[in-house]
Amino acid sequence: MTASAARGARRLGCTALPRVLAALTAVALLIPACGGEAAAPREPVAAVRIVPESVEVVVRGTVELTAAMWDASGRAVDHRAGTWASSNPTVGIVSATGLVTALNKGSTTITATCEDRRATAVVIVFVAMGV
Repeated sequence: MTASAARGARRLGCTALPRVLAALTAVALLIPACGGEAAAPREPVAAVRIVPESVEVVVRGTVELTAAMWDASGRAVDHRAGTWASSNPTVGIVSATGLVTALNKGSTTITATCEDRRATAVVIVFVAMGV
């Protein structure tokens, strides 16, 4: 034993090491129990819907679209990553959260995709009167 190790052992004392090991063992046994029951496998997304399905917005305006998802049993599915896309980004672009920004007059189809399921919404962009 090195001099440094001997000093450390004297500081801990002869009875401290078994207590430390017992405490670490107890903690190691409790860690799996902290998670509770094993998580059930996630049900796959069976359907996606965008609300609203059709909307009009003025140039330079924005509109929030929301994607709702369900599993095969009809239960709402939360916290799943999805993507948004615009069929005509010169008319309107869509953020990762579903916020559409109208850029030019026209129409674009916004698509929300999650686990190979898709839904679409039509966004019609118009120029305000008197502009």
